[in-house]
Amino acid sequence: MSTDRKLALTEVGTNEVEIMCFYLDIPDGDAVHRAYYGINVAKVLKITRLPDQVMRPPGTTHSCVWGAFHFKDRDKVVPIVSLAGYLEQDLPDDHSTLKMIITEFNQVMTAFLVSGITRIYRLSWADVEQPDKHINEYSRNAFTGMVSLEGHIVFILDLEKIVIELNPQAGKDFFGVSTGVTSDRNINVLHVDDQALVRRMVKKALEQDEAFTVISADSGQAALDILRAKNQEAREQGLTICDMLDVVISDVEMPVMDGYTLCKNIKDDPALAPLQVYLFSSLITPETEHKGHSVKADGQFPKPQTEMMAREIMADLARKCIATR
Repeated sequence: MSTDRKLALTEVGTNEVEIMCFYLDIPDGDAVHRAYYGINVAKVLKITRLPDQVMRPPGTTHSCVWGAFHFKDRDKVVPIVSLAGYLEQDLPDDHSTLKMIITEFNQVMTAFLVSGITRIYRLSWADVEQPDKHINEYSRNAFTGMVSLEGHIVFILDLEKIVIELNPQAGKDFFGVSTGVTSDRNINVLHVDDQALVRRMVKKALEQDEAFTVISADSGQAALDILRAKNQEAREQGLTICDMLDVVISDVEMPVMDGYTLCKNIKDDPALAPLQVYLFSSLITPETEHKGHSVKADGQFPKPQTEMMAREIMADLARKCIATR
C-alpha cells in the first residue's frame, strides 16, 4: 500500500472520517497477538518501510524513540517512534517487515513504527466510542476512541498526546506561554476537545491573563448539549445565548460528533448562530480551510497557535461591538 495524501475524501459536516487501520504484532510466548489501531488519514503523509540508515543517538529521553532518519521528500530529519515501545509492548525480533507511518500535525513530522497496514475505512464519528476510565488507565490515555471494524476492536490513537509526552518542550511551546491579551471584560469561552491534556493546556493558556473564562466539553455532542441548555436558561431570563457565552473553540477530530458537524449545527440554529465559532485543530492547513468556510466557521487556527487565536478572538469581538453600536 502506498499513501502520499493530505486530504480525506469525506464531505464536511456529515460527521464522517477516514481512518487508516494498522496493526502491531506482539509476541505472546510462542504465539503472536495482533492488536489493531487507527489514525485519521488526514494526518498521514506517507507509508514506507523502515529505512536502511537510521540514526540511533544514545541517551534518548524515551526508549520507544528508535532514532531518526532523513525524509528526502521534505529534506528533513524525522524522529522514529516505536508505538509498541510506547505502549510498553515488544515487537518481534525480525524488523525487516516493519512499516513506518510518516505523519504531520501540530507543525511536527513524526514517523511511527508499526507491523503492518490493513486498509482505510470511512465511518461516522457517531460509531466511535470514547474510552472509559479503565481503558484510559490501561492505555496511558493514548486512545481517543474505539470502534469495531470487521470483527476487530480498533483503538484510535491520540498521536498529539504521544508526541507532546515524548517531547516535553513541545508541550511548553504548544500552550505554555502567556497570550499577552487583556480585556476590559471577561470573555466566556466554551472549549471543545476530546483530549484532556489539550483541554487543560488551553484553559491554562487562556485564563492565565484573566481575559477569558473557559468551560470545557469533550465532544461536539457534549458541547451542543451545553449550548442548548444555556440557550434555554437564557430564554427563561429574557436573554440571548450571547449574553451567557461569547465564543466556541472546537477541535475538529473527535468521537461522537466532530468539530465541523458541531459548527454546522450551531450555525444552522437561529438561536445559536450569533455565537462566534473558531476551529482549532492540527488538521487545519491552507489546503483544508475551505472545509471550515463551508460550515461558516468564524475563524480557523492550526494548533499550537493559541496566542494568535486569542488575539483574533479579541479583535473579532471588538469589531462586533463596534458594528452593533
